[in-house]
Amino acid sequence: MKIKVIYLARLSEDIGKKEEYVEILDPNPTIKHLFLRLDLDKINYKIYTAKNLEHANFEMKLEENDEIAFFPTITGG
Repeated sequence: MKIKVIYLARLSEDIGKKEEYVEILDPNPTIKHLFLRLDLDKINYKIYTAKNLEHANFEMKLEENDEIAFFPTITGG
């Protein structure tokens, strides 16, 4: 299964890329599985996620051609 991963804001700067495609072979992967595979657990700030442009939790199942965004707390002024 192929997943598009998007990194937003400070996270994209910290890992040096804005997006990538990831091939997942597990039969029932979740967003948490993807998060760990990408070593995002090593980032020292809280990361949130969205699935296909809607806020998501890490237990949601992944499906073919999903678009998963990871991002830190967003603030503005």
